[in-house]
Amino acid sequence: MAKKIKFKPTPAGILFLSAIGVLLIAIIILTIVGASRCKNDPSRENDPALASEAPVESAEPAESLEPVETPASIDTPDPNATVDPDATVDPDATADPNRSEGPGPIVVNTPGANAQASASAGASASASPSPSYYTSPTSTMKKNAQKGYVNADSVRMRKGPGTKFDIVKDKIAKNTAVTLYTEQEGWWFLKCGDKYGYIRKDYVTKGSAPESASSEATGKVAASKIALRKSADSDSECIKEYESGTTLTIYHYEKDKSGKKWYYVKTSDGKKGYMYAEYVKVTNGKVGSK
Repeated sequence: MAKKIKFKPTPAGILFLSAIGVLLIAIIILTIVGASRCKNDPSRENDPALASEAPVESAEPAESLEPVETPASIDTPDPNATVDPDATVDPDATADPNRSEGPGPIVVNTPGANAQASASAGASASASPSPSYYTSPTSTMKKNAQKGYVNADSVRMRKGPGTKFDIVKDKIAKNTAVTLYTEQEGWWFLKCGDKYGYIRKDYVTKGSAPESASSEATGKVAASKIALRKSADSDSECIKEYESGTTLTIYHYEKDKSGKKWYYVKTSDGKKGYMYAEYVKVTNGKVGSK
């Protein structure tokens, strides 16, 4: 019969066994923790060798996406929009790097309703432009006409308000009476004799011509009877007939189509007109041409 062996632990043995037990427990705990870390390691997801170890998760439905609002600063081009032909482009404008711009330049100073109204008014005005110069007075001009006279010697009257226009009358004598209608660009539109035209404003004075300085010469009728006419023409209307010796103030002379000389005179009774120079005698002064 075998002898039964009795085990009697000593204090050192108990301490040794306890240490071995603690070590085993620590190893088990470390193994469990390490396995858990490996399972959650994202680097293992792409490892083909460990693909089979990854648990298969059930697919969940994707969350519905909410519509993204377009910022107010981003303008969506209107396909039906038309370009304003009156809009102007600012050459000094710079693009905002933080702003999303559509195609095309930066447009500024687009005319508003008032500008369009002004343009319409301008178009209406251009449809009926005022004349660059007048050839005859209007009824309003005639109504508001004023007296005037030439204040210089040998003045020219032109077709329009400027020296580029043709001459209507030349060498108009000083103090010649004129009828003033309207000022235009520094010139008077007026009537001188039976002609309409323009004389520079500087050469015209408003009011009646001074009688004391109106004559360049004096004379008298040198025929038994002579007619005072409205123009330098023998067929012109007769104003009145004057007898020999009638005193005259002579302003200037003009020639008719045939070359005959006529004096523009003022008679002793205050009437003005033309007399045939052959029947007038100059008694004092010198008569110049118009």
